[in-house]
Amino acid sequence: MKTLLTTCAALCIALSSYAQDEKVKEMDAKLVNKDAVPGPVVAKAEKDFPDASPFKYYNVGETTVNRDWRVSESVDMKPGQKIDYYKVDMKGKNSNFEALYDATGKLIMSREEQKDVALPPAVRTAWASGEYKDVALAKDKHVKVIDHGKKTEYYVLSLKDGRKVTYDSNGKMQKVSK
Repeated sequence: MKTLLTTCAALCIALSSYAQDEKVKEMDAKLVNKDAVPGPVVAKAEKDFPDASPFKYYNVGETTVNRDWRVSESVDMKPGQKIDYYKVDMKGKNSNFEALYDATGKLIMSREEQKDVALPPAVRTAWASGEYKDVALAKDKHVKVIDHGKKTEYYVLSLKDGRKVTYDSNGKMQKVSK
């Protein structure tokens, strides 16, 4: 009985430590004041999205970049890479935008929530004839992601079953996630 209690206690401590490590990794996106953001990032965001107004700035790390911005395996963001990126949330008249910049103001990726905007024909065809054709779209909106380094567009479709399917603009499926 004593051995069982000791084993349970050790297991609880190990799981608690692991959960805390995971929580720290999840929290590597920190909301920061505009004053804490490098000037080139602020200036470039205002130039790149003139019809939108920045309202939140985040300093983001590797975990956030890989979790929130990796839309395909071809995106060149490697685990362990030193990252000093900033995410800027913006509101436009009819859209919400997010942009990912490095500290020098280089636009890495951007994301736009599009509502009532038709998908490119290749993406529509791929979804309608692909393995998820029997699962309805969750909303009348999708997310358009642009990898500015590769000049590639991706479309993230939310399905009714909770999955998200990402296609490139040619209709090739890139990723499926929950």
